[in-house]
Amino acid sequence: MEEKIIRKHVNILGVKIISSSKEGVLREVQSSFKSSSKYNIVTPNPEQILMAQDDLQFKDILNSANMAIPDGIGLVAAAKFNSLPRPENLITRYFVLFVQGLGIGFSTLFDRSWLESELKLIKGREIFIELIKLANKKGWKVVLVGDKYLSAQKAAKKLKLNFIKLEIVGFSGPDLDENGMPFSKKDSELEKKVVQKINKEKPDLLFIGFRAPVQEKWLYRWYKNLDFKCSMVVGGTFDYTSGKKPLPPGWVDDLNLEWLWRLVNKDQKIKRISRAFPEFAWKVFWNKLVKSS
Repeated sequence: MEEKIIRKHVNILGVKIISSSKEGVLREVQSSFKSSSKYNIVTPNPEQILMAQDDLQFKDILNSANMAIPDGIGLVAAAKFNSLPRPENLITRYFVLFVQGLGIGFSTLFDRSWLESELKLIKGREIFIELIKLANKKGWKVVLVGDKYLSAQKAAKKLKLNFIKLEIVGFSGPDLDENGMPFSKKDSELEKKVVQKINKEKPDLLFIGFRAPVQEKWLYRWYKNLDFKCSMVVGGTFDYTSGKKPLPPGWVDDLNLEWLWRLVNKDQKIKRISRAFPEFAWKVFWNKLVKSS
């Protein structure tokens, strides 16, 4: 008997995030294939939620997706923090929320099950691989679109080695500005060719690997003109898939210290990490402190 798909969302600073499991996400994607409608997955993290506070178009795009998965432990922590009691008295509220925040911080290291009781961490790169496995099993056609450094082509080649039956192809997309628009006439011409290639392939799964918010805005702009069944934005996943960038060890994931691992390995700038903490954490704290009852 097919398990019923449960739809629940949490709201984090105005962005709706799906509360589900990795298995639930995969079931819902498979279920969407029975419909004639397109399906779109976005992968917000704390930095992107902050972007959406100033970029209302980006926020609308995230909220218009069929599924927004929590791709960052900061979102899991925020959801749990927001679910805890909020005292009416302002002075009492400040101290209670401060203690709650400390508890959330400790739980990221010592009590993952409690932390994830409201929202489970679902990493985009893991969903990507699980969807690739499904495509290999079910004979789905896959298209990857990445940057000019051939990230999509390299990832497609590596995946083809690991999944013999996989029908997959990778394309390089144009250089895009922050609004997802081509930088030059040459990029504009390349953009049209990429759209034509995608529509010629008619993929079951379409993965876009630029950067946020560029990838989301580009896909949103072309969404109605693209022929596919399910799309997903994947950021730098192609580089991890191809082996260009190493994946963090399992113990790093278990301790939720991927941000530190990336910093040490010079895979992430400290400015970007500071957006996730403390900036995002403070924004969530302040929002709960001052919001209307």
